[in-house]
Amino acid sequence: MGRKNLLENNRAKDGLSGWEVTAAGGDGFCCEDEISGCKDICECTSVKGSCGYWCTSHDPCEKRQLVDLLDKGVSDAKLDGKKPPIISRHVFKGYPDGVRFVEFSHGGNDSKNWAGHFGVKMTNSAVFVGKKRSNKKKRTARSASGKNLLKNPDATDGMDGWEVVENGGDGWIVEEEAGGCEPIQDANPDASGNSCWATSHGNCVKKQTIDLSFSGIDNDVIDDQKPEIKVSEYGSRGDAGCQYRLHVRLLNADLEELDQKDVTNTKDAASGWTKAELSFTDYGSGVRFLELSHGGSDTCSWAGHFGVKITGSCVTMEIAEQTSSSSSSSSSSSSSSSDEN
Repeated sequence: MGRKNLLENNRAKDGLSGWEVTAAGGDGFCCEDEISGCKDICECTSVKGSCGYWCTSHDPCEKRQLVDLLDKGVSDAKLDGKKPPIISRHVFKGYPDGVRFVEFSHGGNDSKNWAGHFGVKMTNSAVFVGKKRSNKKKRTARSASGKNLLKNPDATDGMDGWEVVENGGDGWIVEEEAGGCEPIQDANPDASGNSCWATSHGNCVKKQTIDLSFSGIDNDVIDDQKPEIKVSEYGSRGDAGCQYRLHVRLLNADLEELDQKDVTNTKDAASGWTKAELSFTDYGSGVRFLELSHGGSDTCSWAGHFGVKITGSCVTMEIAEQTSSSSSSSSSSSSSSSDEN
């Protein structure tokens, strides 16, 4: 059978049709045709086409869908003989004979106990049987090769795309023009502007987690090729000493750590920008997410924002060119994981 999403109504376009609600805590599930409170998924991932969204509430909300594999055209002989991979967020391989159904359930709730629908939003759910066709996989991986996978890497959009983990002292701020140091373009000619983040006298940390698959890099490419992962950014402080830390973790599909690296510096007052760099080359299989966290503080305990300044953060994966010829058969698009039945 072809590479087809086996879930019905996977983008909430038909409300809760096709789904069984197993928990409707708080104010229950609601559906949004236009997302509120965050960016549309098409703006920040490789997903194409319009989506609706399910939204959860202040107590657990959960729903499920049971996929009959035989009814979807997957034969007994194929399931028990070839055991094609069954793919959702996880990949099931080498499963025992007799698998005939897949139960997909998801949900959540907010962490603030607010009335309404401020819990997790979900869309683009998927269950597949079989691997992607390789010609599209290679094109997708090549298109992502060398591109910065971080959202808002230089504070141009404030704190958008980042989660503040620690906000010590007077907290993080965004500077449209980095004060007390030279323009970032003097150190990085590719910088699009002079904006940066600045830390304070208490520890300030923020992070961003990259879903590598949503960024266009196929799981098989990561596991088989293990492309080099390069991480870099710039830090500066012109009028005070500061502490700086960059921490990068490679995570599996369950967000468990597989590898990690750090760059830690204590800087004296200096007007220049310093580039921090690290890379991963020999990591194991199963990497699905990358988490970058960075931050620091000043070393003078001054009120205000005299801690390290940061900008120009960058995460890239270097995909090697494929020399094998592509099949002439057309492949399902990279958004096939979001196509509706």
